[in-house]
Amino acid sequence: MSYPAPVGGLALPSDLAPSIVFAVLYALLLPLVVYRVFDRRSRTTLLLGTIIVSIERIILFSLRALQTQRVDKRLSNSLLKYMQTSFGVGFIGIANDLVNLLRCLLVNPTYGLEKWEEAPASRTKETYFQAPDQSDEDRPKERFWARRFSDVTNLTFLGAMIHGIIGGAKFDKGDFANEEKGRELMPFRYASTSIALILMFLIQIGATWSRLKQRRHCERAIRMILAISVPTTVVAVYRLSVMFHKSPSLDSTAPGTLNSPGAKASFYVLHILPEWIATATLLGFNMRKIFGTGIVGDWRGVDDGPQDIARRERRKAKQAAKKAAKLGGGVATSDPVLRASALNVPVTIPG
Repeated sequence: MSYPAPVGGLALPSDLAPSIVFAVLYALLLPLVVYRVFDRRSRTTLLLGTIIVSIERIILFSLRALQTQRVDKRLSNSLLKYMQTSFGVGFIGIANDLVNLLRCLLVNPTYGLEKWEEAPASRTKETYFQAPDQSDEDRPKERFWARRFSDVTNLTFLGAMIHGIIGGAKFDKGDFANEEKGRELMPFRYASTSIALILMFLIQIGATWSRLKQRRHCERAIRMILAISVPTTVVAVYRLSVMFHKSPSLDSTAPGTLNSPGAKASFYVLHILPEWIATATLLGFNMRKIFGTGIVGDWRGVDDGPQDIARRERRKAKQAAKKAAKLGGGVATSDPVLRASALNVPVTIPG
C-alpha cells in the first residue's frame, strides 16, 4: 500500500443512507441561513464561511449519494479531488469564522466610555456586552494586540486552507500505485490539519484569557466560542488519526483503506456530525448579539484618528439634521453642531 487513503473512503452503497441524512440535515439549515442574511438584528458578515459550507455540504452529500448508486460517478477522478478538498477545508472555513468572533470578544471590553462609539458592540442592539462607565479606562494597547493576534491567526488559517486545497487537488485515482506521488501529497494534508488544530487551541486560549483578564468580558460569548471550538477540534484530531492509512487502489476494501463499516461509521460520527453541530450552532444562535459584532465586526486595523472622528461627527450631524427635518419640517434644535450641519454651515470639530 503506497498511496494515502481518501478520508471518508469511497462512496459505497452503504454510504447512501448517511449521505441522504446529512444532505437533509444541512438542507434544514437553509431557513436559518436565509433568516440570518435578511434579519437586520442578527445579520453579520462574520458568518460568511459557515454559510458557504452549509450550502456546499448539501451539494456534496447529494453527489455522494449519487456516487453510491453509479459506479462511473463513484470512480470519478474529479469528484475524488472535489470531495477530498471539501472535507479537508470545510471545517477550517467554519473555524476561521471563530477568529472573527474572537476578535470582537477581545476588542469590545477594551473600550472606555470616550471611545465606545467605535466598538462593534455599540452598533449591536441588545448585545450581551456591558457598555463602559466613567470608571472604565480605555485600553488602546490591549486592543492593538488583540487585533494583531486575530490578523495573524486569520492569515495562518488562510495558509492552512491553501495547503488543504493543494492536498485535495493532488489526489488522483491514477496515482495509487505511485509511492512517490503519495509522499508528495501527505505533507500538505498533515500541514493543513495540524495548523488548523493549533489555531483552534489558540482560539480557546484567547477566550480563556478574556475570562481571566478582562473585567467586562462577556461570559456568554466565551462559553459559546469554547463550545463551538470543541466539535471543530474533534474533526481535526480525527483527521490526524486516520490520514496515515494507505490504499493500493481507490476502490480497494482491504483493511486500513477506510472503506470498512467501522471506518465509515467513525467518519460520519467524528468528522461530519461535529461539522454539522458547529454549523447549526453558529446559525441557530444570534452571533451578532452574543459577540457584539455589528454587521461587519471589528473592521478597524487601528483606532480612529482626529480626522476620522471629525468625519464621523459631521456624518452623524447631517443624519440627525435630516431626521429632525423629517420629523419637524425644519431645523428646530438647540444643538449648534446639528443646526450648523442642517444649514450647510462648516463645522469645526476639535482635534
